[in-house]
Amino acid sequence: MMIVITPYVVLDDWHIKRLCAIESQIVGVILRTPMNRHPLKQWITQLLANGFPKSKVIIHTDVTLAIELGISNVHFKEGDYRAASLKQAHPHYQVSTSTHSAAMVREAKAQRLDFVLFGHLFPTSSKPDLPPRTQLEIDEVLTIDFPVVALGGITADTVQHISSHFTGIACISSAFRHELQSFEKMVDNWSLKKVK
Repeated sequence: MMIVITPYVVLDDWHIKRLCAIESQIVGVILRTPMNRHPLKQWITQLLANGFPKSKVIIHTDVTLAIELGISNVHFKEGDYRAASLKQAHPHYQVSTSTHSAAMVREAKAQRLDFVLFGHLFPTSSKPDLPPRTQLEIDEVLTIDFPVVALGGITADTVQHISSHFTGIACISSAFRHELQSFEKMVDNWSLKKVK
């Protein structure tokens, strides 16, 4: 499972081109952006018009927008009570959440969510003042029988240090700030780990 997350910026045509270029290598994109509902709705409509599958669009938090666009994938910040409420009301929705501890992964499992992002695993520019998760924390999370996607500082190099027991990986910079070749190498390196 390969998930990308948009950088926290106003999304434009360049982001559409990049997503269409990597679409075949990802299972979804979490649209995490400061854009208001109307311009984001227009941008998503343009993304879909360029051939990006609706099934791979993951709305961040805005359930109303997801319903308006007929998108049934929604991601929430850690601890957002709406994740469990949405899953309970709409069991067919794919609902995920960010987590930073084994306790929160267990909670997501109890709420019957579909998967979690867990991080950050490596130093990352998006969390410059916070240390990565410890090996002990990672090991504890991986004992939980639930889909856990690794996040944070994942590159073509660091991916080689990620346990293949993770369900997948997620990234921001590697998808949007690095050359396409670097992203493809990271995806290939992860795929090789998963088949071993």
